[in-house]
Amino acid sequence: MQWAALRALHEGAAPSLDLLAQACGRSPAAMRKRAASEGWRDAEAAMQLSNQEKRLRALLDQQIGKAEAAGADEAGSASADKARMDAIAAVMRTLEKIGEITRSDSGAKENQTRRDEDVAAILRRIDERIVELAIGYVRRLVGDPSEPG
Repeated sequence: MQWAALRALHEGAAPSLDLLAQACGRSPAAMRKRAASEGWRDAEAAMQLSNQEKRLRALLDQQIGKAEAAGADEAGSASADKARMDAIAAVMRTLEKIGEITRSDSGAKENQTRRDEDVAAILRRIDERIVELAIGYVRRLVGDPSEPG
């Protein structure tokens, strides 16, 4: 059973938690519990999001190309060019907004994790300093000769 799961992964099967559990000889429930507690990212969801971002970038590039072509096009009336530029600008704003929304969904969890790690490091340093100060104060109270002052 493990070999079949390993082969499937090697041959390009989606690395689902069930398949990973089979490959490493763990129960699927234990694998899901561990993934949830450690905040594992779902590779398929990340790939799908990545594909969405690529598509949005391609659409945005296409609209930029249209805007450049409209600006370089000398034929036609000024009002037609303005209307075309306004339409292109509206589409570009929409695409940018969609991009902001999808980026915030994908990056929000990572940013929160990074902020949590930073806060944990700061609190750890504060705790260490409190302990140092407490030890110094106790040494001063009991008159420890190794403590200057």
